[in-house]
Formats: sequence, structure tokens, C-alpha cells
Amino acid sequence: MIHPATRIGFVSEAIGNGVFATAPLPRGTLLVVQDAFDQCLTRAHFQALPPVLRDSLETYLYHNKRGELVLGWDHAKYINHSCTSNSLMTDYGLEIVVRDIAAGEEITTDYGLLNVQEPYELYCNCQPCRGRLALDDIDRLADLWDQQICDALQQAPRLQQPLWPLLSAATVEALSRLSSDPASYRSVRGLKWRCDAAVVDRIAAD
Repeated sequence: MIHPATRIGFVSEAIGNGVFATAPLPRGTLLVVQDAFDQCLTRAHFQALPPVLRDSLETYLYHNKRGELVLGWDHAKYINHSCTSNSLMTDYGLEIVVRDIAAGEEITTDYGLLNVQEPYELYCNCQPCRGRLALDDIDRLADLWDQQICDALQQAPRLQQPLWPLLSAATVEALSRLSSDPASYRSVRGLKWRCDAAVVDRIAAD
């Protein structure tokens, strides 16, 4: 589920729609928490869907660390990419705001954390822009992302969090521990789906 202080809005003709904040979202705000209504599909399940449905869904799917295809049920799936995003996916089943977002500002994330299996060109027009997503983005950029995320997560228990009730008891305990024990932080390296070559070949053939 995405934070209630968000809405879908038009970005540009080139990009289409995106997601915008309707109120200030300070660093450390839980932006999206995976919940029971989000769909996790195996690759076989996805391939068994009618082609018209697969074509419609594919833009909004990403691979989690188990190789499942995840489809969010709400407008979180419309969040656009930026190489200098103001929110990031974590290995805690949630996305977090990593720098203050003003009311009316577009919310962005980094698709490099979503296990994109085929490199493709980026058109986010941010400065600086990586130019394209690649399979090794998590490996190369994990240290940068981890610093931002760990700092933001330590702020989370101190803020008003509408999505906090969606967290499991284990996640609440892990986030609460971070303030006194930053070394307990779970790196985004844990998000990477390390599929074998045979799986990659099957995906390429789909």
C-alpha cells in the first residue's frame, strides 16, 4: 500500500503519468509497504496468462529477490524512475523516503533495485543520469543506496507513519533496533535475484 498523501498526476507527454505528494513527506517516511493485496506471480503463472493481459501488466511488474513477479494493487506502480530518486526500495518489504519531498513534488524511485533483467535506456532527464538500467546496478550502487536508506530508516520510528500498522512484528523490531544498532541494517544487496543462466535464457525467450 502506498502512503495516503499521494496521488496520480500527469508528468509530460514523453513520460505520461507519475505519482505526486499531496503533503510534505519527510525523510524516513514509509512510502510503500508490501501487503496481502499485492500479487506475487511465478514466471510460469505469468506466462499462462492470455497475451493481451501479459502485455498490459508487464510495464508494472518487477522481480523480487525470489524471482517472483510482483504487481502492486494501488497507484504505487505508477512511480517513475530517477537516478537521483527521493525514495528507494529496501530489504524490509517497504519503500522509504530518502530525502524530504515537498507537497506537489513528484515521487520517484530507482528501478535499478527492481531486478530489471534486460538493460534499457533511461529517459528520466535527471542530473546526473546513468543512461540505462543494467543487471549489475545493485552490485555497483549498493553502498550509495545503503547509506541513504539506513539513515532514513533510523528516522522512521520518530515520525507519524500511516503505514506502520501494515508492518510485521519482526519488521517493527528490526526498524526499532536500527536506531541503537546501525550495524544490524540489511543491505539492498539482499534484494538481488541471483537467477542462474538457464532462467535468464528462459526469460529472454519469453
